[in-house]
Amino acid sequence: MVFWVRLLAIFVMLSGCGGGGDSPGSGIDPRVARLDIYDGQRIRVLGDPGAGVMGMAPTTRDLPVDGRAQFAGFATLRVEGAQPLVLFGDAQLDVDFGASAVSGAMAGFFGTVPGAGVQDFTGEVAITDGPVARDLRLTYGGALSGGGQQLALSGSMTGAFLGDPVIALSAADLDPVVVQNGVTRNGTLVLVAEQALP
Repeated sequence: MVFWVRLLAIFVMLSGCGGGGDSPGSGIDPRVARLDIYDGQRIRVLGDPGAGVMGMAPTTRDLPVDGRAQFAGFATLRVEGAQPLVLFGDAQLDVDFGASAVSGAMAGFFGTVPGAGVQDFTGEVAITDGPVARDLRLTYGGALSGGGQQLALSGSMTGAFLGDPVIALSAADLDPVVVQNGVTRNGTLVLVAEQALP
């Protein structure tokens, strides 16, 4: 699964959509700008080995023992099938170092639905539990719907805090429980987020 290939395919589809911009008749779909932001964040946090860009290193110092931090970024979900479904959405996380807890949500998803073009998805996937440790484990679950698709997903992402001091995090689940229109599918879920400025 090559991120930039999926990103480019959706970008091309979105750029051909007319009338979706913030200003009437602009012909620019605002989701194109979101894809640009996601890709820039992906490169800053995870790097791009093909272009010789290094990603952020895992946190090696002790994590803070108190205080809170907000992280903002994106999530991407791929649902396998005869025609794979690929979605992108926003991710928000609240890390409470003092209580050793992480919570948040992934929402505002959109993506290419086979036979229906680019569609927005309603609903959200909540991050309901995640003890604070260098090795992250984020429990999640929720439902999304759009373009005639009903998705229910749950599982546990593993990942890490990044930077010294902590400035980002990333996590993934390579085997989430995904039910698409009543059928259990294989899939992947990836989350990337950076610490939001106060």
